[in-house]
Amino acid sequence: MATFTSHTRFLLHLHRTHLHHRTYQFRNAPPIHRTQHTYTHTPRKPTRLKLPPTLSLFVAVSGLIYYAATFHISPQPKTLNPQTFTAYTLASKTPVATSPPSHTTIFSLRPVHPPGQQLPSTEGILSVQIKQPQLQIARSYSPLPSNTGEEDDGALRFLVKLEPGGEVTRYLFSLGVEDKVFLRGPTVEYIFPPAGEVDKTLFIAGGTGIAPALQLAANSLAPETEIFWAVRSRAETGGAMAEEVGRLVRKAGGKVSVRVFVDEEGGIGVHDVERGMEGGKVAVVVSGPEGFIKWVAGEKVWRGGREEQGKLGGMVRKVLEKRGGEVTVFKL
Repeated sequence: MATFTSHTRFLLHLHRTHLHHRTYQFRNAPPIHRTQHTYTHTPRKPTRLKLPPTLSLFVAVSGLIYYAATFHISPQPKTLNPQTFTAYTLASKTPVATSPPSHTTIFSLRPVHPPGQQLPSTEGILSVQIKQPQLQIARSYSPLPSNTGEEDDGALRFLVKLEPGGEVTRYLFSLGVEDKVFLRGPTVEYIFPPAGEVDKTLFIAGGTGIAPALQLAANSLAPETEIFWAVRSRAETGGAMAEEVGRLVRKAGGKVSVRVFVDEEGGIGVHDVERGMEGGKVAVVVSGPEGFIKWVAGEKVWRGGREEQGKLGGMVRKVLEKRGGEVTVFKL
């Protein structure tokens, strides 16, 4: 029998006891459809209102005084928070691989007003919104785990793939070092199971979905964490990302293992997922593009303006239908 966790997103400023309620955060409100009406009227001749010169001067001066008095009422926030966007500076852009040219890059963002604060990653997998200011849209990204001793200034690092149709990714790749970037968050996307609740966490990640997988591996309380990382090309796993993964595995001291599946070399199959789901009480977490999530565990659905987990499907369902058992599944 398969059990599911609720698709739950929580803001960290909520009280701890609220984290287990079925509370939802909405990234996009449903559009409001209005009936279009056409009106016709004959415009009236405009009437000009003339004010005495002294009164006009008084109104102008009063407006300037009000503007000067209120200009600093709402200063730009200096620390990352879930309500408003905070300024960061692009410190570096590190391509994952240099040959062939990489379309995946690690962006390091440093707060404009240090000292910043580290994200409280022990609650669960976190995401942070990055704003595209020209279009006034934002997209959520999971930060990579912090490097101890290297990010005391509050810097955040994001693994981003350039998507041809992605407005936010194209904006990020167009930026130069020292350019401003605006962030909001964090949001808890997935709460780590309490100690003793699961024997193992299996994280199946597609492409840049490895970022939340590494975040989980660095902070999860499960005795064992196994990551299946599916990529199109082995070049995606080299360079800077090879260093990231290797550093985390060494730091975990045997509690974390990472296995790479390359599409060009056969990719990941049902038998791989079946083997990964062995080991007692297992929590399965899936992250990546929509098509990848659907293929592994069934698609997520939108219902009533809310993104929900949807039915269990894909390879995980096939494994359970074949052997039975119980597993907790969550799709990021």
